[in-house]
Amino acid sequence: MPKKYKRSANGGGTVSRSAENRRRPWRAYAPAIRGDDHKFHRRLLGYFETRQEALEALYRYHLKPPAKKSEFTVEQLYEEWHTLAFHDIDKSTVNNYRAAWKHIAPLHRQKVKELRSGQMQAVVNDCADQGLSRSTLEKVKLLLVMLEEYAMQNDIIDKNYAEFVKLPKAVQDEKPIFSDLQLRTLKEAAQNGVGIADLILVMCYTGWRIQEYCDLTLFDWDPAAGTLTGGLKTDAGKNRIVYVPDVIRPTVERYAAMRGPALFCWTWNNGGKGDRYREELRAWPVKRLRAAFYDTLEQLQIRAPEGKKFTPHCTRHTYNTLLERLESDGVTKATRLKMMGQTSEKTNRKYTHVEQERMKAAANLLK
Repeated sequence: MPKKYKRSANGGGTVSRSAENRRRPWRAYAPAIRGDDHKFHRRLLGYFETRQEALEALYRYHLKPPAKKSEFTVEQLYEEWHTLAFHDIDKSTVNNYRAAWKHIAPLHRQKVKELRSGQMQAVVNDCADQGLSRSTLEKVKLLLVMLEEYAMQNDIIDKNYAEFVKLPKAVQDEKPIFSDLQLRTLKEAAQNGVGIADLILVMCYTGWRIQEYCDLTLFDWDPAAGTLTGGLKTDAGKNRIVYVPDVIRPTVERYAAMRGPALFCWTWNNGGKGDRYREELRAWPVKRLRAAFYDTLEQLQIRAPEGKKFTPHCTRHTYNTLLERLESDGVTKATRLKMMGQTSEKTNRKYTHVEQERMKAAANLLK
């Protein structure tokens, strides 16, 4: 390919800039082709950050013209679909699609027009037999549905056969929770500065998901009200208010006083000597915090019941169980769900004064 492809010739396609403020504003279109309706149609090749990248996409198109729609394989369909679909979705979603794509490898060479639900069902069943999680199976089916939908939009097929694929019945895997004895062990370890026992306790008494926990900043901490505000995953969980119980408040205040880039930080040093030595506070990356979580539990010999394993998400289940125990003290299910960030967006968007008082009272009951 030439280093700089200046422009497309007449009839060679089109490059234009979107009026919307996109991260990839430049669009490349293949040459217009007369369809069965006797009208000319342009096919979008993708979105690009620069005009030069869009022109180069046209250049590659002419080097290797695409197959006729009727001959499209699943692989060719995916290549065209993902070029368009990936430009405005977040990185984690893109990674989910790419992982799902690998799981449907037996279908890559199949012709789209000949693909039927039975073949897709066999692939999903094979994934289930390999022990893949329910969540992974759902992502595989979603990818198949979206590919078939794209094929329908481009008149390759007239029915979305992926919608008929059935997933195996979900098996509810109950997460283990930390026992009272294990919580007491963590409290003693936190006082002695063992590992990240203090941070694990904060997670157990606030119910944050690990990513939400890592994203908390000093601005999310209100010392006057004794609350943390944050959340990511759901509409109900966003801007969730958590009242910090007295049992972990000293820990939160200690980390807040460090005034690091995140509320809960770890101390990093470069291992140098003299003038080369440097120490600084860094926000916890999820991967590093997860590793520290397992190391601390191993150091304290805190283990889950046989056949199960403690994960950071178990701290959220522990928080929910601690709140359930308070129902005998007058803490209602509605208050507990609100404290977990599990109510609907409509009811969770605004906290009334009464609700705040109820949540604060419930938090103060936690020991």
